[in-house]
Amino acid sequence: MFKHISHVFLYEMRRNFLRKGYLFTTFGIPLIAFVAYFGYVFINNANSNQPAESESSSASQAGTSTAELFRDIGQAGYVDLSGRFPDPGDLKNRFTRFDDEAAAAEALKAGTINLYYVIAADYLNTGDVTMVTPRLNLGQTSDAPVRRLVLQELSEGINADVFNRLVDPIRIREINLQRDASGKTQSNFDTDFAVAYLFAILLMLAVFTTNGYMMQTVIEEKETRLIEILISSMRPTQLLAGKILALGLLGFLQIVVWLVAIVGLVQLAAGSGLTTVMALISLNLMPMQVLLFLVYFVFGYLFFAAAYGIVGAISTSMQEGPQFAVFFTLPAAIPFYFVSLFTTSPDAPLPVILSLFPLTSPLSMVMRISITTVPAWQILLSLALLIVLDVVMIWLAGRVFRVQTLLAGQAPKLRDLPRLLRG
Repeated sequence: MFKHISHVFLYEMRRNFLRKGYLFTTFGIPLIAFVAYFGYVFINNANSNQPAESESSSASQAGTSTAELFRDIGQAGYVDLSGRFPDPGDLKNRFTRFDDEAAAAEALKAGTINLYYVIAADYLNTGDVTMVTPRLNLGQTSDAPVRRLVLQELSEGINADVFNRLVDPIRIREINLQRDASGKTQSNFDTDFAVAYLFAILLMLAVFTTNGYMMQTVIEEKETRLIEILISSMRPTQLLAGKILALGLLGFLQIVVWLVAIVGLVQLAAGSGLTTVMALISLNLMPMQVLLFLVYFVFGYLFFAAAYGIVGAISTSMQEGPQFAVFFTLPAAIPFYFVSLFTTSPDAPLPVILSLFPLTSPLSMVMRISITTVPAWQILLSLALLIVLDVVMIWLAGRVFRVQTLLAGQAPKLRDLPRLLRG
């Protein structure tokens, strides 16, 4: 028995690992992400002709060094038409004052500076400042230098602590009791949304991609009549078990590769201006959370493996199979439509119900666990219901995955299903 299962396992591993679609999804997408990141960095560095320096300055009374302030800008200049900011002070190593726009434009053309600001004559009344740059560079689009110049000049003589509060007036620690009644979970909408959406995407892609291959291989073997040779030397249930184990391992490998790529990108982005990725840097998953993610992946995978095995067994073509699979995939994707609700109110009735209902619990509970403290009884009940559903689905798959079904030339009708289940 185990000999036949191992043969199927090794065969399916080789066959599906070498699929172009699997290789692209598993390794190609992370590779494209890294290429896009390094391309962004290269273009950003090419546009800012000045390398970043590691200097610090007493102008950073609020904790931000001059090098950090001008990290993406390099050298900059300004034209003060208001006459209120004659001296850049401690910013002079990076911020040059010009008497008029013609001088600033000449310096920009010569490459001495990368951009310059024009402070309007009525600045104190309007706050108008114009930034002039030779090309569009999102990394250099910043008003931080002018803000620091204005604060530095207008707060002259003010105590250093008062100046710090002017620059950084408030630090909020938000506890959303609607999200977590225990009051233990800090709220950060950007991070929460990114984490919830990220893990939802990872789970759905890994589960549906590999189980899609399950359905595809069964239908291909039926169409090419290879199934006749296979079931002449082993039981259909052994064939199903080997496929489930192989594709489950491939799905697990896919998630590991993606997680490693995400961690690498987050570490790289920590030193760049990619604010859309920076939201993930504050992610601090506990080992128990990671373990629960893997547990829900395994049991979620088993359900869909059995479901796709049933679909493959009763389908007669690749056009027919995906139509049947919709009955499982659409309900499982329901939590995607409520990502914002999971993020803001993960303990609301609907997220709780979806995280307990077995068909939607893998995706829903992963989203809740990643952003809030879920009561232990809900996790245990959710897993218990999911395991019961897995047992039922695997039993059903074993009943349907029989010689009569696999060799049938047409899909069984609804009235034939009770007979199939009875064997």
